Amino acid sequence: LALNPPFGEVADQFVNLLSTAGFDVTVRGDELGILWEKLAFIGPCALMTTAYRAPVGEIRAVHRDELAQVVREVAEVAASAGVTIDAANVLSRFDMIPGTMRSSMERDAAAGRAIEIEAIGGSLIRTADRASLAAPALRNVVERVRSMVVAAHS
Repeated sequence: LALNPPFGEVADQFVNLLSTAGFDVTVRGDELGILWEKLAFIGPCALMTTAYRAPVGEIRAVHRDELAQVVREVAEVAASAGVTIDAANVLSRFDMIPGTMRSSMERDAAAGRAIEIEAIGGSLIRTADRASLAAPALRNVVERVRSMVVAAHS
């Protein structure tokens, strides 16, 4: 939840209600931080599963070093936008999800549908460019997915 400004007791009650219902709740004081936390997980997940046409379990087992590097680079991109992302925490989330999980981008690519490469990968690259960040692993995986789109439309 992004609570800015903090709403005190009402917010605390809402967080407790969600927690009691079984939800993991993180409260941040800024919406930008919430959006970057989501992108820091979804971006690498979507890009890696699509590039390898593989579920998360295969990505984390076979391509873990590359996954970790992409996550670190996305955290650097977020930092250039003023948001701190804990790359180790993001990577640990990959270990908690079912190995059979596939991203919606990968499922769309497999079905021949349009994918959101520019909205996800492109936005990360544009932000890296504005900050003059190299981000080689991120750039590589984005280009692999982009080339899949070009090949599919050739």
